[in-house]
Amino acid sequence: MTDAELQEILARELLPGERLVWQARPDPRRMRAPFAIWLFAVPWTVFALAWEAMALVPLFGAGGTPGMIRYTFGIAFPIFGLPFIAVGFAMLGAPFWARGAAARSIYGLTGRRILRVTAGRRRVVRSVPFDAMGPIDVRVAVDGWGTLRIETGSHIDSDGDRVTERFEVEAVPDVARLEALLLEMRRTRA
Repeated sequence: MTDAELQEILARELLPGERLVWQARPDPRRMRAPFAIWLFAVPWTVFALAWEAMALVPLFGAGGTPGMIRYTFGIAFPIFGLPFIAVGFAMLGAPFWARGAAARSIYGLTGRRILRVTAGRRRVVRSVPFDAMGPIDVRVAVDGWGTLRIETGSHIDSDGDRVTERFEVEAVPDVARLEALLLEMRRTRA
């Protein structure tokens, strides 16, 4: 999508009386974190494919395998392995899907909230009003590009662990300016 198309979509999401103070698009090439999943996805997928190959041996292998075992294990085990292969390929594709979503996203800051709009077959909008924002964490590269994370809440999961929810403004230019604007607007609204 072009910048103009995304800016128009972002403008349609503004509430009456709201105006943009800051807006930016993420740079998908600067998103390195999603590829960390490959440290787990590659061995998982290799093992799942090896399992599938070994599970198919009784069905297509040597004729010395008894008929009952050949058809029982030769069909059941390969079927059992298919979901693991699908999960492996999904994990391998996740970084590319994340980059694709970033290429169709735009962030905006208004006098009331910060929002992210992702266009596609469905438009996905997530916004956080100033009164729901907690601590802010910023990572800035030497060239000024970076990521801003806002704590938006927490809850206890089913295991009893505390899970912190965050809103991320990822891989945007001049992230320090965004942080300064956000802190100033939060201060003036308080």
